[in-house]
Amino acid sequence: MDKRTGDVAHGKALWGSSGHHGPAPLRLVAALGDPERESELLPSISECGEFDIVERCLGADQLLATLVGGRVDVALFAGDLHRLNEAALASLAGSGVPLVVLARQPADERWQELPALALPAVADAGAVREALLVAAAGRGSHAVARTPRAKDTAKPRQGRPVATPSVSTLIALAGGHGSPGRTTVAVNLAIALGAVAPTALVDADLAAPSVAAYLDADPTRNLYMLAHAEPSTPQAWEKAIAQECQPLGHRSPYGVVLCGLPRPQARASLSPRLGEHLLAALGERYRYVVVDLGADLLGPESQLTRAVLGRAGKVLLVAAADLVGLWRTRLTLALLEGELGIAHERVALVVNRHDRRYHHGRQEIEWALGIPVAAVIPHDHTAAQRALAEQRPLVLGGRGKAARALLDLSERLHGADLALPTEEKQLGRGWLGRLLPSSRPTPSAKKAKEGMASDGNMASAN
Repeated sequence: MDKRTGDVAHGKALWGSSGHHGPAPLRLVAALGDPERESELLPSISECGEFDIVERCLGADQLLATLVGGRVDVALFAGDLHRLNEAALASLAGSGVPLVVLARQPADERWQELPALALPAVADAGAVREALLVAAAGRGSHAVARTPRAKDTAKPRQGRPVATPSVSTLIALAGGHGSPGRTTVAVNLAIALGAVAPTALVDADLAAPSVAAYLDADPTRNLYMLAHAEPSTPQAWEKAIAQECQPLGHRSPYGVVLCGLPRPQARASLSPRLGEHLLAALGERYRYVVVDLGADLLGPESQLTRAVLGRAGKVLLVAAADLVGLWRTRLTLALLEGELGIAHERVALVVNRHDRRYHHGRQEIEWALGIPVAAVIPHDHTAAQRALAEQRPLVLGGRGKAARALLDLSERLHGADLALPTEEKQLGRGWLGRLLPSSRPTPSAKKAKEGMASDGNMASAN
């Protein structure tokens, strides 16, 4: 048994297995209404040999006329297509043709009510191709972006279609005191899952929220501001979530993040009722809701933490791999079961910063704590520090051993391989860099300095 097979066996209580689907020729009609967007997407889609583009439409009326007569197997259209009104949407829904829509807000109720796969308007050709195949096979209501890895030798597997929000999965990241790495794991899981499915990352660490710093997100859009809005109707919740959540980034196009409290004193504003309604509202809109919890599980102001643990489908207990970290994890595990009533079957362990030269192995840890180990994240100090300095999650940084382990955990949560969009390395200065003066001279300053040195040399010569 190789390492990956062993990991799947250890995580069988948590993750499913993905299916296989071979590509087939499909007659495609495209109605994007934007020649530039068509030139970006359609050549790549047609070159794969799985689609025959039979028509390109400029408006909804032309699209509907093309769908009549059974000449089309699947349709791709833009959410802002000309003349795409409610009547046209109703006609599309009744056409019986599988639909894929490119929308600015794919989680909007308008697209959820339509029997179509909704993708972001900026989705790349690979994601659109996957969505078209999934739609034509009649296997879901959202598309999954995946491209085969270089090591794949058989036919490429299709990612599982993302289920409807009614079967949303709430994943709680908990852990004992001592910074075991809850936020690191939560951020990387959300980034990876958000590449293929609607995902919300919530920073619910009430004592030391740090997701905003990890991601260079706007800390003024946060949990406290959402609570301050006091949403009470579905429309109010829709508005509050849209205002306070912000995108995880274009490499995680389905993901959003809700930052944590701006100060500890604001914890009193988070009532149990608000927590329940927030989780329900997010569950209606996102396939995955990843919540980063703090170490304080029983404090007088930790109602939100207990509400998350009570509703979570899975609790990932993050543990530092050293002896002290495992001891704290043992105490936290007893607390979860004894005080909060969280059954062991709902809890899995993530062993973080593991160095096999000094730390116990997976089987020994499982035996000692009595719960399965979902993942062992190797200690990769250099990659972790580089990612922190660049405010970039590990899974987006390359092929390091910690990044691979985090991506593997995300894949087993999702039940299918994940392929994250690639990007040339572009380093920003981050929030701290924007506050401090640059230590690197600008080109003009560098030239001025060289000129001054030259003048000084001439003066010395004279």
